[in-house]
Amino acid sequence: MGTRQEKKERITEQRRQQILDAALAVFSRKGYGEATIPDISLEAGIAVGTIYNYYESKRDLLLSIFSTYVFTQPFVKLLEHTLEMDDRTFLSLLIEDRLDFGFENMDRFFFLLSEVQRDPELRQQYSQEVLGPVLGLLEKYLESRVASRVFRPVNISMVARVLGGAMIGFLLLCRIEGESGPCRSMFRKELATELTDFVLKGLLQSEDRT
Repeated sequence: MGTRQEKKERITEQRRQQILDAALAVFSRKGYGEATIPDISLEAGIAVGTIYNYYESKRDLLLSIFSTYVFTQPFVKLLEHTLEMDDRTFLSLLIEDRLDFGFENMDRFFFLLSEVQRDPELRQQYSQEVLGPVLGLLEKYLESRVASRVFRPVNISMVARVLGGAMIGFLLLCRIEGESGPCRSMFRKELATELTDFVLKGLLQSEDRT
């Protein structure tokens, strides 16, 4: 019975991924506003009704794409286990993960963000259902480190958003500069170390900044 249930769950997950892959391809090609569920069903090679068995709407599909491609399971797991690592290790791994994602998916990533900006309802839903929980995990980490006096007192909500925004801005700048920019001339780990040092020296208590 357990094996049958596992097989069913595996098939369900594969079908969800098939639909999301097709939706991302169609959104990238036609734009979110012009894309339709029939377009996505044609891309995926499945019936329109099958898509509605898994996703309620086109908006639900776009939000699921963010959860799957942007805020990946390894990234969320890393945020959930912050207290099991020292700060330098955690931040270095976190930044390296975002660099890996950003450099490999820049075009898709900024396309998705632009689509969210065009639709006020979608933007609000994205903020509540996708971005909010991720920022909440980052805030929880910052709160614990401030409470233990490792980090200096800061406005935790603002710092969480500054860190997230700084990474998005950094990736955008690297994208604009292209292959000739300094971002591309460094190994990812080396770049992650540089950014980690920058963050920590801004957060640590003054006597710990060395």
